[in-house]
Order: sequence, then structure tokens, then C-alpha cells
Amino acid sequence: MLQVMDDLTTPASLTIFTDGSVDPATGAAGAAFVSGKTTKQWRLTDGASCLQAELVAIRGALHHALESHSPHVIIHIDSKSSIQALSDTQTQDNIHLLTSTLLLAQRMAARGGKITLNWVPSHVGLSGNEAADRAAKSAAALPSPTTAVLPSLSQTLLKIKSASHALSRQQHEATVALSSPSASWYAAATAYHPLPQDPPIPLHVRDRLHRLRLGFPCFEEIRQGAVDITCDHC
Repeated sequence: MLQVMDDLTTPASLTIFTDGSVDPATGAAGAAFVSGKTTKQWRLTDGASCLQAELVAIRGALHHALESHSPHVIIHIDSKSSIQALSDTQTQDNIHLLTSTLLLAQRMAARGGKITLNWVPSHVGLSGNEAADRAAKSAAALPSPTTAVLPSLSQTLLKIKSASHALSRQQHEATVALSSPSASWYAAATAYHPLPQDPPIPLHVRDRLHRLRLGFPCFEEIRQGAVDITCDHC
């Protein structure tokens, strides 16, 4: 690894190590880069993902490279997902963050600069990477955000899904409190746990399991008249 890094570095190149950090307990996120004696940190809005933190660090590194007027910048990154996201030709998520980062790269390329993104493994004793890791963790511990990060599409959809499930359960528990037989059956049979996804369940089996969990009689029972389908509310 050190040999590869030496091969990348030239006397005129600017070397930068980046990292992002997210505290799983609090949701606090930070990003940082280290380049020689220069360290830059950002405390991100709560709930930012690891990928977003890594991208903020890379964007900051590119901005620093533009200001330094270096003809060649080498950015060492321990996040393969951020490199993949920047390399993807069809951006699906984190569009604002990715496009603002790529814009800085285009500006540097327009003036003849060269950018090298080099993946390095984390926590293997590389001093620059370890320094960036410490700086990112320190940034996440800052008292208030210094950089706003827009929620990604996937984060937004997850929040909507979570809120929908919470409302659905609240309504269902209210129905159980009214002594609904089907609602009480579902609560007792499932404990509100979803069907397992692994291994995949065939569609026809999943359909019958859903009916069983919900307390619905199967179609054959209804057709044969074995089940009274008279609605209590009609």
C-alpha cells in the first residue's frame, strides 16, 4: 500500500486524506480532510449518512485543491461506496451533493489539473488516514452543525415508510382496543413483526401467509360457503 502511494505521489502533487464519521447512537455526523499541516472539519446535520459524510469530505478536499492551485491532487479515500457514487454516470441519489462535488472536479480539469482518487483500507496504520479519521470523529462531536446536508431520496422514503408503519400500528392497536376479532388475531399471531425476507418466499405462499396472519379465510372456504362472509357493519 505504501509503495502504491509513493508511486502516485510526485513533487508537485497535493496529497489529501479524507474521512467521514457517523455516531450510530446520536446520529451526529462529521467530515474532515487532512493535507500536511492543514485540517478542515465539518459538523453535518444530524441524520446524515456515512456516504454523505465521505462525499462532504471529498468535496472539501477538491475545494482546497482548487485554492492551492496544485496541478495534481491525490485524494486518499477509505470509502469504496463514495468512489463508486462519483463514478456512476447515472446519479440516482444524493444528487445535489454529488453534482456539487463533480462541478469542482470539472473546474480543476478545465484549468489542466489532474485528480486521482485512491482507495486505501481503513485502520491499517496509515498516518494520514488515521489523522483524517480522528478529525472526522472530532467534527461529529462539535456542538452544532456547520454544513447542511439535504436528506437523500432513500432516507426520505425510509422516513415516510417508518411514519406510515407507526401510524398504521397506532390505528390497529386502537382497533384491538375495540375488541375487533381480526385485529386481535393479527396482533396475537404476528406480534407486528413482518414476514422474513430471507430466504425468499414464493408469491403464492406469501399470499396465503398474509391471509393467515390477517385472519382472512381463504378463497376456497368462502366459495364453498364454509365461512360466513356477512359483514357486521352492513
